[in-house]
Amino acid sequence: MRALILTAASLVALAACQPETKPAEESAAVEPTPEELGQDDPSVAFEPAPVGPPKTYEAMSKTAMSFTPGKLTISPTPQSGVNMPPGATFAFENGIRYETVMVPGGAGMGDPVYDWKSVFPNASGTVDVGAVEMYTVEGETVPPTAPNGGLCEKPFIFAVYPHTDSQGEVITIAAFTGNGWPPENPDTALCGTFSYSVVK
Repeated sequence: MRALILTAASLVALAACQPETKPAEESAAVEPTPEELGQDDPSVAFEPAPVGPPKTYEAMSKTAMSFTPGKLTISPTPQSGVNMPPGATFAFENGIRYETVMVPGGAGMGDPVYDWKSVFPNASGTVDVGAVEMYTVEGETVPPTAPNGGLCEKPFIFAVYPHTDSQGEVITIAAFTGNGWPPENPDTALCGTFSYSVVK
């Protein structure tokens, strides 16, 4: 009898040391929702934000008239995916065409920041870095008859600076080669600058 009592007491003590058993649904780990992870609901089809209309410009600077005579039409393109920025197609009248993707804030990257004053000279002597739009070149079409073979032998990134002068609204495109930004050697990475005035 004493042995039975000791055994029973031992069982009670052992049970007291065991962790509390919870229902399976409570003990299962709670997975965060896609919204909590900052993701969109995968069951909802992705709809890119609308983009603006195309805009047409006329070659204005000597380099633009030499490399890309005639008109340039820039057509904004929508995001190709949730985590992708929008882009733009640069279509020149002589058949040269570049498909690009925007690099938000790219002009201000680097330490130190690239010296845009040397690329986009203007009367004020300053360049609003926030106004410089950066685009990586994802695809290009250069006809065999195109003068000088396009803006750059192997274009990597375009810096587009909208501004105004005596001609009205103007954009200047700086074409860079290389494989990263900012370039390791700015002097050799810059292929050239090309200015265009808006067609009214």
